[in-house]
Amino acid sequence: NSRNQQVDAMQNRQQQVQQQPQLPSQILGKSMNDAIQQQPGQQQLPRPRPPMNEDLGDEHPLLKKSKQLSNGGDKLADYNPVLPQSEYANDIIPKRFHTFADIKQPFIPGQDTPFYWHIPRAGGVVMKTLLSHCLGQTLAAEVGELEGHDQDTELKVVRLFDHNYTNVNVATPEGIMRALDKGLVPSHLADTIVSGHVDLITSLFNGNDRARAFVMFRQPIDRAVSIFHFLKGTGYPPLQNMTLDDYAKSTLIENNWMTRILTESMTGPIDMETLDIAKEVLRRKFLIGLLDNKRGSFARFDHYFKWKDSPRYEKEFGCRKQLMDEKYMAKHPLRKNSDTWKLVMEQNRFDIHLYDYAKELFASQSFIFGL
Repeated sequence: NSRNQQVDAMQNRQQQVQQQPQLPSQILGKSMNDAIQQQPGQQQLPRPRPPMNEDLGDEHPLLKKSKQLSNGGDKLADYNPVLPQSEYANDIIPKRFHTFADIKQPFIPGQDTPFYWHIPRAGGVVMKTLLSHCLGQTLAAEVGELEGHDQDTELKVVRLFDHNYTNVNVATPEGIMRALDKGLVPSHLADTIVSGHVDLITSLFNGNDRARAFVMFRQPIDRAVSIFHFLKGTGYPPLQNMTLDDYAKSTLIENNWMTRILTESMTGPIDMETLDIAKEVLRRKFLIGLLDNKRGSFARFDHYFKWKDSPRYEKEFGCRKQLMDEKYMAKHPLRKNSDTWKLVMEQNRFDIHLYDYAKELFASQSFIFGL
């Protein structure tokens, strides 16, 4: 049956993910705090706590308690969702994204499930603070299995760090598999699902229970530089003797990660056709936010997901205002067209095009939704 097909497909994808090596930036993207995965035979590396106005670091001041995190991965593997394929004949986007509703279709509260794609070092902590602290939502994120809740036999809502979470960890392949097994999406216990695994999270949804995807984008060169300095600041061993130039020339840096993960192209060459596919996924399946326009991004999310109807919306306006008013300033800005900037740019050429297109979508979606 379709349920067994979903489970089998997820297991196959999980095995493929585990067999592939992880880059530092993929390790970083696993968790709420952008923490570093514990390496075999090594102690857990310490996490820095940069000021929020520098790189939107690992914890927002509104969330007072630090959180222990689980391991996970960010690699793409094949998956075909259980959907009527005739509906999508000749569609250029990967089949897995057919479990994401087209954003032009009306959002139905209580039936559709918002999914926030947490791109590493792109303001994800700010968004999760908005959702959990300001709006009081129950999140499916990475902290839900802490304090032994990974051993729970039934899916439920648990109270951790003064916020509500479902007791699954959707930041890891194993956790997503557990969420599928426990029926996370059809339970509707989570108001929003949050994960960097846009490649794997699709397996939780189907033709009846679809995701409503939204995302915050950050300029790719700024994001790449932030990843480097964050990881180096944690003491991540491979980067300790590297300069940013060395990093940009190495195999450790991301290479057009956003374009690749949206197009099932994590290895091998990519081209303008690949970019066109990634653009189409964004155009049809994602509500776009921009880190350098938090106020406008929050407004469209409020409007689309009907968060203004929340009883906490007016009460917690000060919480939201604090998030909106925080100015994002890169801690390590690069001079445009410098030699280092060009090295980083070469590794993110397609992602820069994708980011520019996301900005166009941000403007066009304002007209579509009357914002």
